[in-house]
Amino acid sequence: MGHSTNHPPVPLRGWSAGRRRGGGALPDIPDVDVGDPAAVAAAVEAATRALVITLGRAEEEILPRVSVSQLRALLIISRQAPTNLNQLAEELGAIPSSASRLCDRLVAAGLVTRRTGIIDRREVELRVSAEGQRLVDQLRETRVAELATVLATMPPDGQRALLVGLREFQRAAERLDGVADADGDAGTATTGPAAGHDVA
Repeated sequence: MGHSTNHPPVPLRGWSAGRRRGGGALPDIPDVDVGDPAAVAAAVEAATRALVITLGRAEEEILPRVSVSQLRALLIISRQAPTNLNQLAEELGAIPSSASRLCDRLVAAGLVTRRTGIIDRREVELRVSAEGQRLVDQLRETRVAELATVLATMPPDGQRALLVGLREFQRAAERLDGVADADGDAGTATTGPAAGHDVA
């Protein structure tokens, strides 16, 4: 999948407009009080707006075919296949009937297959079809291409610092997920597993 040539590397669409409205100025790193989680979170949120916009560009090529909710369901099924309706509904934070309607549309579009469970015949197993996997792969490839366009304008030290920071963030999030899972198993804080992350 080639990278769309109608997206200039910088400034990012939407991002530059936000800066002109006064909402996009980034705080200097030394001015952020790392002892104040809320201040750090606000600085991270501001700094990641451009990242969110860049990743959102990749979805522009996918969304004409599926809705945002259908794409999210497709990514969950791709990541956790085989899954069932109850698991999908939990990941989506939706009721099973809503998840079932989403699946009906994905099956009708030829993106998801549905069959009776091998172990539990009362369950319905959900998997992405070959066409569904092609759509997921297209999203991943386009995301990588969009990110590469921006990263190519950054110095190597900046790229390494970004990668280190994102890896630390992922490890911290996984630790929190592990605590939530343990609490759920013990019945002390949650009643089910922590929701996963909707990533391609």
